[in-house]
Amino acid sequence: MTNPDVLHYHLGWSQSRLVPLFRTVKYVVLDEIHLYTGSMGSNVYYILKRLEMEAGEFQKIGASATIANPKEFADQLFDNEVRLVESESAKRGPIHFMMFYPGDRSKYSMIVDLVRRLREGRFKTLVFGNTHSEAEVLNMLIRDTGVKSMVHRAGLSKKYRSEVESQFKSDELQVLVSTPTLELGIDIGDLDSVVSMIVSITRLTQRIGRAGRKGQESVAILALRDNDPISSFYRHEPEKYFSDIDAAYMEPENEVVGYYQLIAAAMSGSLKVTTFPRQRSILDTLVEDGILRILESGDVRVVDADLARKKWRGYSIRGIGDTVQIRSGERTIGERTMPMAAQELHPGAIYLHGGRNYLSVDYRYRPGFGRATVVPFLDRSVHTRPLYSTMPHIVEVTDACKILGLNAVYCKLEMTQTVYGFVKKETRSGRVVGRSSLSTPLDYTYTTRGFAFTAPEPTKTINEYIDGRLTTAPHPQMSPAELYGGAFHALEHVVIESSDMLTGGSTREIGGVSMGDSGIIFVYDGSPGGNGASKLLFTKLDEAFRRTETILAKCDCDTIDGCPLCTYSYQCGNNNRPLFKLGALDSVRQILRKVETEVDTKGYVGYEPLV
Repeated sequence: MTNPDVLHYHLGWSQSRLVPLFRTVKYVVLDEIHLYTGSMGSNVYYILKRLEMEAGEFQKIGASATIANPKEFADQLFDNEVRLVESESAKRGPIHFMMFYPGDRSKYSMIVDLVRRLREGRFKTLVFGNTHSEAEVLNMLIRDTGVKSMVHRAGLSKKYRSEVESQFKSDELQVLVSTPTLELGIDIGDLDSVVSMIVSITRLTQRIGRAGRKGQESVAILALRDNDPISSFYRHEPEKYFSDIDAAYMEPENEVVGYYQLIAAAMSGSLKVTTFPRQRSILDTLVEDGILRILESGDVRVVDADLARKKWRGYSIRGIGDTVQIRSGERTIGERTMPMAAQELHPGAIYLHGGRNYLSVDYRYRPGFGRATVVPFLDRSVHTRPLYSTMPHIVEVTDACKILGLNAVYCKLEMTQTVYGFVKKETRSGRVVGRSSLSTPLDYTYTTRGFAFTAPEPTKTINEYIDGRLTTAPHPQMSPAELYGGAFHALEHVVIESSDMLTGGSTREIGGVSMGDSGIIFVYDGSPGGNGASKLLFTKLDEAFRRTETILAKCDCDTIDGCPLCTYSYQCGNNNRPLFKLGALDSVRQILRKVETEVDTKGYVGYEPLV
C-alpha cells in the first residue's frame, strides 16, 4: 500500500531499498481513479511508465464509483487499451440528502447556520470549501459563532494538518473545515454529517462517503452558491445535478510535468528515447539545458547529477508551476504555486492562512524562485480580489473541428498573465469598498493548452440598444465597441461557468479570454503545461452552448450587463466589466442555429483581452 509520491521519490533514487521490491510488482491498482485528473494525472502517467522501466509489464487496474468516461480516461492514463468491468448495483446506508439555496443571504451565512444547527443535534461535521480562501473564511465565521472548528488544507504545515486530523479522529474536535485535501482517503475517523459547497455529483459522492461509516443514518448537504449561474441552473432543474457525472481528464504531453519526470526517469539509469516516443521535444530541451545527453544507442544519461537531483527534489507532483514561499517574520508559513500566487499574494493582498489574516507587504518572483512577505492583519471584515489581464499567443494548432457551425481550433498556447491591481470587498456582503493599482504590474508567462472559436456578432440587440429600444433598467451609456466586447465577454463567462457541470468542477482549472470586440474567445487550461480540462470541454462544447442559452434565457434580471446569476464571474480579472447580457444571448442563439464562423489565428493579437 503506497501513494504516487512514494513511487515518484524512490524510483528516482537507485540506492533506495524499495526499488528491488518495485521490480517484483505484477499488479498496480489505482483506487478512486477519477481523482487522478489534471496535472496529478499527468504525473501518475509518467510514474507508471517509470515503474514499468523497473518492473517490466504489469497489470493495471482502476476502480471508481462514479466516472462518466472510465474506459477513455484509463486508456489515456495507463497508455494501454483497457477493458471496462461494470457493477450494475451497489449497497449503501441511509443518507438524508438536502440541497440548499442561499436566497437573500450569502453562501457563508447559510453554511454557518447549517453547521450551528447540526452541532445542536450533536452531529460530528466535516465542511468542504472548494478553495483555500473559502475554507479559511468558513472556519473564521464558524468560530465567531462559538463553535470550535479548525481548517485543513494544502499549504499549511504537515505538523499542523496532522494535529487537526488527530483531534478530529479522537472526537476532541467536532467540526472540521477542509479543502478537497480530505477527499483523498486520509483517515479522519467516522462522522455524522457532511456539508459541501457546490461540486459535481461525483465529487459529492466521494465527500459523502465519509459519513455514516458505523452504519448510522447520516446527513449530506449540498450548499448552492448565491450569485452563481450554475447554482441558479440547478435550482431550476435540480434533477440534472444527479445525471451530471464527472468525466476525468489529464494531459499526458504536459511539458512542465514531462520535464521533471524525465529527469527522474533518467536518474534511474534505464531511460531510453523509445520509452517516451511522444516526448522527444522535452528530452531535446533537457539536452539543451545541459542536464541530459542522448547516446548513439538511444540510451539517455544524466550529465549534471547535482543539478538533476536539485531540480527533481524541488518538484512536487501535487502542484505545477514555480512555488512562491510565504514568509512571516523569520518563518516560512506556507507556499503557493504560480500563476495563482501572483493573484493572491501581490502587495496589498489580504491572505487567509491557518485561520489568520495576513497582509502581503512584499512580493518577489523570478523563474525558479518566489517569495511573498506577509504580516498579521487584524481586520477580518474585508478581503481582496485581483485585477489582471491574460494575453494568449497561439504556438501551434494541434486540432480543428466543426462544433455546430463554429470552426474551432485546439492549440498549444503561451499565456502571459499581468496582475495590475486589486479591489477590496466586504467579506460578508461582497460589496466593493476600494480599488488600488500596483506600482509595478506582476507578469507571468507559461505554456498551456486550450481552444478558440469565434462567436457570431449580436447585430440585432446591438442595434436595438443604440436605437433605445431595449427595455432594460437604467445603465451607463455604452459605445458600440463596449457592446460587442461586453457581449463576447459575457458569453465567455457563462460558457466557462457551464463547463463546471460538464467537466466536474473544472472552472478552477480553466481560464477564459475574450479578445475585445473581435468575437474570438479562448478557453485554456489554467496550469502550466495543461491539465486536459479544456480538451474535455472542447469535446462537449455543443452541450455547453445549450446550457449557456438556458442560463441566460432563464435569468429574469433586467440590467444591461446581467447579474451574478447569469453573466458575472467571481473569477473575472476585469471586475465584470464590460458585460452585455442580451448580446451574449443573441450570439449563443446564433451558435445553436449553426451560424458558421472561422477563427483568425493571427489577427486576434490586436484586440484588448478581457478575462
